[in-house]
Amino acid sequence: MRGAAYSLWAKMALEGYKEATGLGIPNKILDLGCGTCKFWRHLPSQSGIWGVDLSEEMLSEAERAGIRGTRILSDLLSLPVLPFPFDLILSVHDTLNYFLEESQLRKIFTEIATILEVSGVFFFDVSTERNFEKHFDGKILEENYGGTRLLWENEYSKSEGILTTRLRFRNESEETEEIHYHKAYPLEVWKFLLESSGIQILKIGSDYRSWKVSPRADYLNFLCRKA
Repeated sequence: MRGAAYSLWAKMALEGYKEATGLGIPNKILDLGCGTCKFWRHLPSQSGIWGVDLSEEMLSEAERAGIRGTRILSDLLSLPVLPFPFDLILSVHDTLNYFLEESQLRKIFTEIATILEVSGVFFFDVSTERNFEKHFDGKILEENYGGTRLLWENEYSKSEGILTTRLRFRNESEETEEIHYHKAYPLEVWKFLLESSGIQILKIGSDYRSWKVSPRADYLNFLCRKA
């Protein structure tokens, strides 16, 4: 995540919020799949920020870094009861591609519709199949962090729409492995799942560059509100 364009992500989300609501700054922001919360440093200091993530290690890293906000350890499929609705709900860096079943996404979108303020905005991005095929399929990356070697292998199954990422970590004393799965859904599927879950699509854009859908997009951006 060293090269992550956090400021660009925040700019597009906040400008979309302002345009959709006519308001300047959201009072309450919820970040779904917040990870180490580095993104929060680019959000308004006046906003109250909450985040949800399944990784206890990532949330602990955010605590150690002293990043302000409230963090909740939870799966997005079983969100806890939250104390109030949110003005802006975010999910960035292809968090939603981790869900491999349409029924899972519909459950998440339905829950978002219930915790979004009446005038609130839901902003998120997803990876496209083009991104998986062009930038990941068959790619092997090798990196070193201190005394740890990381081998990162990727394989995309076009028939299943699933990118399998295998991460191998090795140092002098041990070797561990993680396997991650991401799924690419066609644009029409994203539209159907949102609209059938009580969410209205305001705009769809490409690669945090414009509010136009490009066939060459690696990421799609969605700006939505409660239907």
